[in-house]
Amino acid sequence: MADTVTPIYGKDRILAFRLFEERTKKAATKLALQTQHTWKFEAKSDSTETKDGNINSPATATATLEIEAISSLDEVNKMLEDAVLHSKMLEVWDINLADSKGSGKYGAKYARGYLQSWEVPSEIGKLVELKTTMNVDQLPVSGEATLTSEQQKEVQYTFADTTQATE
Repeated sequence: MADTVTPIYGKDRILAFRLFEERTKKAATKLALQTQHTWKFEAKSDSTETKDGNINSPATATATLEIEAISSLDEVNKMLEDAVLHSKMLEVWDINLADSKGSGKYGAKYARGYLQSWEVPSEIGKLVELKTTMNVDQLPVSGEATLTSEQQKEVQYTFADTTQATE
C-alpha cells in the first residue's frame, strides 16, 4: 500500500523562542500573532575558470529565518527586540502542530542564532507588523519538541462553558 501524501499548512507551523542564556531557567514561548515565517537555505558554489571550462566547488549551506508577526506588547516581542539590540543568542523551534508524535510531542526544527534586523513600520489604518531575520548558526536540526498544556493554550484557547468562569 502506498503512503498517503498529506499537505502541510502554514497555520500548523508555529515558532517558539527563548534566550539561549535562559535555557536552564525558562521554557520557550510561542510568538503570538505570527503571520508567516520563511526558512532560507543557500549554498553558493565557487566557480574556477580553467582552460577546459569552469569547475564548481561546493560551498557550505547557510540558513536564515525570516519572521513576520503582528506587533504586540507581550514579553516575546520585548525579548526579541532586546535580543537584536544587544546581540543576544536565541533558540527557536519551528513546531508542526499537524505532526503529533504523541505525549505532547510534535515534529519540529530547532536552531540557534542571532537576529540581524528589527523592522516595525507603523502605517495609518493598519496593524503594526514586525519583520525580522535570524542568522542561524550551522543548520537547523530536526527532532521532536514538547508542548506543555500551558504552551498549547497559547496556541489555541480551550473550550469554555456557559457557566460563570472562575479565576
